[in-house]
Amino acid sequence: MAELKVIILAAGKSTRMKSDTPKVLHEVAGKPILRYVLEQAASLDPVEIVCVVGHQAERIEAAFQDFPNLSFVEQAEQLGTAHAVAQAESVLRDFAGDVLILCGDVPLLSHATLAAFLAQHQETGAKASVLTADVGDPTGYGRIVRDSTGAMKEIIEEKDCPPELKVIPEINSGTYLFNAPALMPTLQQIGSENAQGEFYLTDAVHVLVMEQQVVTGVMVNDEREIIGVNNRRDLAQADAIARGQIMLDFLHNGGVTIIDPATTYIDADVEIGRDTVIRPFTCIRAGVKIGENCEVGPFAHLRPGTVMEQGTKIGAFVEAKNAHFMTGAKAGHMAYLGDVEIGHDVNIGAGTIIANYDGAKKHKTVIEDEAFIGCGTVLVAPIRVGKGASTGANTVVPKNRDVAPGATVVGAPAREIKRKE
Repeated sequence: MAELKVIILAAGKSTRMKSDTPKVLHEVAGKPILRYVLEQAASLDPVEIVCVVGHQAERIEAAFQDFPNLSFVEQAEQLGTAHAVAQAESVLRDFAGDVLILCGDVPLLSHATLAAFLAQHQETGAKASVLTADVGDPTGYGRIVRDSTGAMKEIIEEKDCPPELKVIPEINSGTYLFNAPALMPTLQQIGSENAQGEFYLTDAVHVLVMEQQVVTGVMVNDEREIIGVNNRRDLAQADAIARGQIMLDFLHNGGVTIIDPATTYIDADVEIGRDTVIRPFTCIRAGVKIGENCEVGPFAHLRPGTVMEQGTKIGAFVEAKNAHFMTGAKAGHMAYLGDVEIGHDVNIGAGTIIANYDGAKKHKTVIEDEAFIGCGTVLVAPIRVGKGASTGANTVVPKNRDVAPGATVVGAPAREIKRKE
C-alpha cells in the first residue's frame, strides 16, 4: 500500500458560531471537534498529519501541541479550500503516496468508513476519490454530477448550482483522497471564477476528469458521519449523535446498565466496567473511570479525574471531582467531594462537603479505610482522616487538623471525644 499523509483544513473564521472560541475547539461529547478529526487521521497510521490553521492559529496549535506526528501550516488569507491545501506544498513536494484531506469541523467520521474509503481509492488506482453521501436535503452542499455511465463528472457548489441540478441528492462530504504527485500540478490550474471568488478544491476533481484520469466517488453508509459543524445547531446535533453512539457502545458491548439513556450524559473518553448501573439524570465527564459492579446516580455529577474502583457507589446529588473511591467506598446522598482520596469501605454521609479551595489554590483530602463521615460534615483541606475514624453530624474539621485513626470528633471546630482502643 502507498504511504499516506493527511491534511486537515481548520483555518476558517467560523463566524456562524458567533463565538470567541475557534470552532474546532468547541466540544462534542466533552472532546474538542478537532481532536476527533486528529484521531480519525491517526487511526490510518499516516506518515504525517498536517493541520492548516488560520483564525486564532496560536490557540489551536497550543491545544494540540502534544498530539503525535502533527505539524501546522498557516493560511494567512482564507481564499478557499484549494488555496488551503496549497499551503502544505512543502510537505507534499517530494511525496509519492496518497493524501487524505479532512475537514477540521467534521467530527463523526468513523475509522471503518475512512479505512474502506482508502482501500477503494488504492484498489482502483484513482488519482482522486471523493467521499459522498445521499441525503434527504442536499441544500448547502456541493452536488455530485455523474455522467450516463455513473462515473463522476464534476462537483458543483451550492452557490454555483443551476436549479435543475439542485435536486441531485448525492453531495460532497468535503473528504478527499488524492495521489500526491497529481494533486499539486492540478491545484495550479484552478481559478477563482465562481460565485464566492474562491479557489475550490472541488475544481481539482473536474481538472482530473477532463484529463481522463481515474476519479471515484465512494458513498458513506450513514450520512450522519459527514455532518459538519458550522453553527450552534450543528454542534448540538453532532453532540447528540456522539453521545448516542457512546451510550450504545456501553449498552451493547460494555455490559453496562443505563436505566434511562435519554436523561443520561456520558462524555467521550469515559471508562465504565461491566455490571455497573447508571441511574437517570447522571452526567459523567471525560476522563472519569468507573470499575465493575458500581452504582452511579440518580442526579450524580462525575467530573474529570474521578475514579471509582470496583463495588463503589456515588448516589443522588453527589458531585465528585478528582475523587478516588477505593473498593467498597460509598457516598449515597448530596455531597461535594473534590480532590479527595477515599479509602476502602468508607461511608460518606449526606451533606458532606470537602472544602478543597481556599480562595487561592486547591488542596487534597485523604480519608483512610473504614472511616465514617457523618451527615453534614465539612472537611477543610488539606486534611487527613485516619483509619476507622468518625465524624459526628455537622462537624467542621479545620485545615491541617488531622483526625487520628480510630478517633471520633464532633463540633465546629471538631474536638475529639473518644478513640477506639
